[in-house]
Amino acid sequence: ANNTDCPNKKLVRCKGASRMKITRWPAIAVFSLLIIGFSIIQPDDESSPVVKSLQRNQPSLVGDVDNLSSTWYCAAGTVGGSGIANHELLLGNPSNLDSSAVISVVSVLAPTKQEPEESSSNDELDIYQLPRIDKEFFIPARSMISIKLSEIDGVAGEYAAALIQSNLGSLIVEHRLSGPFGETQSTCASTTSPVWNFAAGTTRLGAREMIFLFNPYPDNAVVDISFAADGRTRRPEAYNGLVVPPNSLLPIDLTSVVTLSETISARITSRTGRIVAERLVVLGDELSPKGLSTEIGSPSLNNLWVFPGGFTSGGLTSLVMFNPSESEIAEIDIEIIPDILNYGYVEPLSVNIPASSSRSVSFKDGQNEQNPLLVDASKRIPKGIPFWVVVRSTNDVQIAAERFALAQSEGNLSSSISRGVNLSGKEHYFLMLESTGEISVANPAQDRLTLLQLMAYSDGKIFESQIIEVSAKSRKVIDLQQLGIPNNSVIKVVSTEPIALERFIGPESIGGWGSVSLNSDLVEDLLIMEPQFD
Repeated sequence: ANNTDCPNKKLVRCKGASRMKITRWPAIAVFSLLIIGFSIIQPDDESSPVVKSLQRNQPSLVGDVDNLSSTWYCAAGTVGGSGIANHELLLGNPSNLDSSAVISVVSVLAPTKQEPEESSSNDELDIYQLPRIDKEFFIPARSMISIKLSEIDGVAGEYAAALIQSNLGSLIVEHRLSGPFGETQSTCASTTSPVWNFAAGTTRLGAREMIFLFNPYPDNAVVDISFAADGRTRRPEAYNGLVVPPNSLLPIDLTSVVTLSETISARITSRTGRIVAERLVVLGDELSPKGLSTEIGSPSLNNLWVFPGGFTSGGLTSLVMFNPSESEIAEIDIEIIPDILNYGYVEPLSVNIPASSSRSVSFKDGQNEQNPLLVDASKRIPKGIPFWVVVRSTNDVQIAAERFALAQSEGNLSSSISRGVNLSGKEHYFLMLESTGEISVANPAQDRLTLLQLMAYSDGKIFESQIIEVSAKSRKVIDLQQLGIPNNSVIKVVSTEPIALERFIGPESIGGWGSVSLNSDLVEDLLIMEPQFD
């Protein structure tokens, strides 16, 4: 985009190296005045909601540029063998300083030996660990680089995880997996955890699910894995007290553990140690591929989840909710919020989730014919009106919630599984190789709009959009390609109020919705008021 005569909302290239040094001073002045005005007019009464301090472990948070270092973990991907999910790292540097990162590749020569579901053996699973390969990479200021693990000298094996350590506190790391079944891009983990939850997975006919356990520490981690699959709770003996050796990767193929299940939820808990857990799902077969999906798990549960986008695709879409509690029933309300203001009240759908179980809600008419455990929400959806979804536990039993989209048309590789958003914040980050895609922004505030601006850091330059408004308790979908975002960009979204944000990466026929990373200093617990009606 040029500095003059720029269409409304297009990105504008900044002059100079300093952030915010641009030619559109009137827009910045208006933006500053509006922020000051918002702080002045906010009511200061006791009825205003109080935001609690963040107490939960979160998988992907970006540190401040003044931090001395940052560490990221990317667990799932292939570097050889069948090549179903070729592992590529994306490293983003939004700062004004050149930086570097050391990438440590931990690879496995062959997949793990799987125990049949009926087995009572407690033998350790076999892994064939190869020597760790370390290599340092340079990351220029205000730029993004990509690195294929298979092209790093010395890397071999079939599956590989990566540990990224940098002297840049604000480093952003994602990874992209690609192969004959499609491609997927997701955030990596900025933390390890003793607990990981996955709400949605599948080993249905023509699908393969794997969970990757990555232990980056010099001591053993001992974990237990349990599954909720098609109304049954399963605790295979082979995964009771499973040892994940030091500095190792353990890929587990669930296809031979929990066979032919429409929906699989999983919970991984550590007796000792902390790990990273990531799920990889391959959908379709060689003749009819339907997509590839990867995402790290949820290290914490919540009683409120939001899905700003992703329920209007042409495929089968469902919401999967997992209650890992061993004794309590989760009472859940699913709120469907139309984009049309003053459309009217849509009655929430109530679902009870038994202890150690999961439930699915379909958003396509007739979808529950394939799975009798699906609850049909299609009759509550306004015809032709886009909407977003809020999942709320009404009895404070915390759950995990994910979206499952399954492509149906020939040649469509847009199947994906992604967790909901359980945080809000004023700074969000993600990485883009190509300029296609969109973001969906939900403003949870009940009584005030938010102003947001996108910044793109690419090839040492900074581009900025004009100010975009999002009304109170509404959402806005923003086409990234129309903004003129350049390829190979670090994207930063800044807002005056805490927002919930999801991004869609890639074209409609091959991309998928996913989560983004938040600034660790500007993150808050998600707060969405319950719907009010007469």
